[in-house]
Amino acid sequence: MIAWFLSISSLTALAALIFKKMRVIKHDLVFQKDLEEEQKFQEEDVEMKEIEEPSVEVTGSARQNFLKGDAHFGRGEFDDAIVFFMAAISADETHLDSHHKLGLLHMKKGDFGRAELSFSKLINLKKDPIYYSNLGAALYRQGRLIEAAEAYENAIALDDKRAERLQSLAQVYHELGDSEKALKYFEHASHRKPKNNELKMILADYYEQLGRLDEVIELMQKILELDPYNKEIKTRLRLVQRKAGK
Repeated sequence: MIAWFLSISSLTALAALIFKKMRVIKHDLVFQKDLEEEQKFQEEDVEMKEIEEPSVEVTGSARQNFLKGDAHFGRGEFDDAIVFFMAAISADETHLDSHHKLGLLHMKKGDFGRAELSFSKLINLKKDPIYYSNLGAALYRQGRLIEAAEAYENAIALDDKRAERLQSLAQVYHELGDSEKALKYFEHASHRKPKNNELKMILADYYEQLGRLDEVIELMQKILELDPYNKEIKTRLRLVQRKAGK
């Protein structure tokens, strides 16, 4: 844990400066990709299909309907997928996979309110970091940043090993103007992903605004170890070294 010695006023001023300069990954890039699943399901970038009436017959158990819904989901047949996921939930209100895929489907369709409802129901059934994380994404997409931060905090309290989750929480705090917490979680995310140069650049921007030039230099050098031909970083490193009197 880093000890903080900045006053509240300086942090507020810092947030305003960093907002203009930072290479923070924005809405769709962070949060849409941060949606997590219990099973390793790879979503295809399929085009949404407009279906007036689902042409499916619903029979079978909750598990069977879930698998049928999952197949439709994978093909981009979202209206049909909803029918089967809802049928699975009607047969078993505690069917976690169906609630979860339904929430992911609503996120993909841009219906973040319904996605929030699905993930909230999941959390009532099971306190799982994945569900809290996805709830955070749904709340973020609705602009409810304080609630999103709380959801991500709950996810990280249960499991702080995923760098993407830490980075998402850092992004929320950055947009809330809480530079201290944003930096804390960007640092944690970078420690989890030591080869991620994007995170190192974000941290370098923060450290430079704080006047922590030795740490900026250290980060620039680490970036060059991974990307030795990066002219931008070489130029910036020389400028920071000069500024630091080195």
